Amino acid sequence: MIEIVFGKNAYNSLIVAQSYGKGKYHGGAVSVFIRNTDGTEPTAEEIQAAQLQAEENARQEWENAIPLNGKREDIYCFDIALSVGDISDNGLGEQRKAVLRNMLFVCPVEDLEYQIEEIVQKANSALSSVKERYTNGAEIRIWYSHNPDELCGMNWLMSQLRPLNSPTAIYLVKLPIWEYGKENTAISRNSWGDIAPGEWGKYIYRQEEARPAFIAACAMKWRQLQEENAPLRVMLNGQLQSVSEDIYDSFIFREIAAQPEQFKMASVIGNVLGKYQLGIGDVWVSNRIDMMIEKGMLEVVQDAPKGELNYRRILRKCRI
Repeated sequence: MIEIVFGKNAYNSLIVAQSYGKGKYHGGAVSVFIRNTDGTEPTAEEIQAAQLQAEENARQEWENAIPLNGKREDIYCFDIALSVGDISDNGLGEQRKAVLRNMLFVCPVEDLEYQIEEIVQKANSALSSVKERYTNGAEIRIWYSHNPDELCGMNWLMSQLRPLNSPTAIYLVKLPIWEYGKENTAISRNSWGDIAPGEWGKYIYRQEEARPAFIAACAMKWRQLQEENAPLRVMLNGQLQSVSEDIYDSFIFREIAAQPEQFKMASVIGNVLGKYQLGIGDVWVSNRIDMMIEKGMLEVVQDAPKGELNYRRILRKCRI
């Protein structure tokens, strides 16, 4: 079974999930960080109790896990941010490199061009391998969600596989938007990257085979998105839609308004991502704040230390 995911965190977690829970639990290093709500330092007894509880939780997670029993070489990751930027090209080439370059530029990355080239080459190599194996009878399982990158990835991959006319089955596992947790809690996950290794097996029951009509609909949807070729694709009213690049600005403005006159850029980015679960990454928010700086709505009071993310900048409100 070929396993397909669309994010690096999901890829790493799914690799561990293949054998997670298999055999006897032998324990491991578990760290805890606790803070009292009243601001006081936790006592040694409180720290020890938290440590013991964390170790017990880890043991239970191992014992309750359902190993997937797959192989690492059967897992493929397409972490290429297809919800962002130009998608008019059917292949993964210069257009995708330009998008990735814009997304990675905010980080102090050495050999940026080499890394971008490597990402695209790996994605193209993975696609060739998946196509060949699928044509030769290997079944495929795609893990996707309402997250725009994962949903775009699923539609894109269907458009790549449909022309092959292979009778081999394609299975889909969609992450639920809401789930019930312990102690009568409700949990919302943003993507498969939020899933721990011990949790993947419990979702197998949600697997459904993709019928030819659905595969055709996904391929058609991707062609539509390519023709529209908007700067961004998002989930809107339950549908994947092409939108303008400023669609999320109101959320950013809201969080900037809640800050003092001078504020840390990282605080706004963290609040936008943490509060609203928009399915976008920190780079997109950072780029939109850069646009606000260019337009004179904000100004940089203090730059980030050399070699660190520009998120460490101190900004001042001008026209917001």
